[in-house]
Amino acid sequence: MQYSIKEIANLTGVNAFTIRIWEKRYNLVSPVRTDTNIRVYSQSDLHKILAVAMLVKRGFKISEVAGLSPEQLSEKLRALETMQDDSESKINALLTAADRFDEQQFEKLLNRDILSSGFEKAMIDTVVPMVTALEQRWILSPMFQSVKQFAYDLIRRKIIIAADNEPSGSARNKFLVFSTRGDDCEMVLMFAAYIIKKYRFPLVYIGDNIDIDTAQLAANASECTHILMTDKIYPNSEDMSNLLSRYEKGFAGKTKFFLGNVSTTDSYKINIFSSVKMFADYIVHLSEK
Repeated sequence: MQYSIKEIANLTGVNAFTIRIWEKRYNLVSPVRTDTNIRVYSQSDLHKILAVAMLVKRGFKISEVAGLSPEQLSEKLRALETMQDDSESKINALLTAADRFDEQQFEKLLNRDILSSGFEKAMIDTVVPMVTALEQRWILSPMFQSVKQFAYDLIRRKIIIAADNEPSGSARNKFLVFSTRGDDCEMVLMFAAYIIKKYRFPLVYIGDNIDIDTAQLAANASECTHILMTDKIYPNSEDMSNLLSRYEKGFAGKTKFFLGNVSTTDSYKINIFSSVKMFADYIVHLSEK
């Protein structure tokens, strides 16, 4: 895989001017040039710039780390991972492990965060922002689809195990959970279902890629009182308006929730949450009534 300097800047968060300075003064990387004298960067160049950028952000001088080998950079990053305990450091550490397809390190970091913070807090403060960063990378370069899928599969396992350890609820409010899409909605959907189950609400989970008519039949058959639908951002407000209008009409008389960014100013009788944390806070409040 090859990248332009603009793509490298977008993927690493280091602006093109700084990358050129690091190349010229510190010989950080040596991109090849095309016949028209345009810089072209390799996959190893990308990984090195990412690693150095993380270290510089954590207080290292560029002159100290620019000449290090990939193995030495990895060693310093691993040392930082055991020392830093803020959310940004945890997110960056997980991203680094995902970039290397290092399942053992990814599991180690995620398990440590879960043990120290609890599953719910680790997911909200670390994992969800990390997933957002992965999605942004994929938009910038489809090559990261495999990195994203690698991380998603490991996270799904954790959610399934955590949900299985929660007993079934007995409250009078019964939730149906679904998504109309199948593109990357499942992980958020599964975590939202875990939150509902944790706070002892009965749950019917029918998964992703389910159309509204099918979900309506399931809700009526299972006598669900509360409905949660998740979805990604639609390309324009008209598409979002159509979706929410169908959702509102299809589940008339039931309490409806939507988890996702809404790109429309129309008014609906739907409780809309733009983040998992907002939805989790609501469920906690509802459980205390």
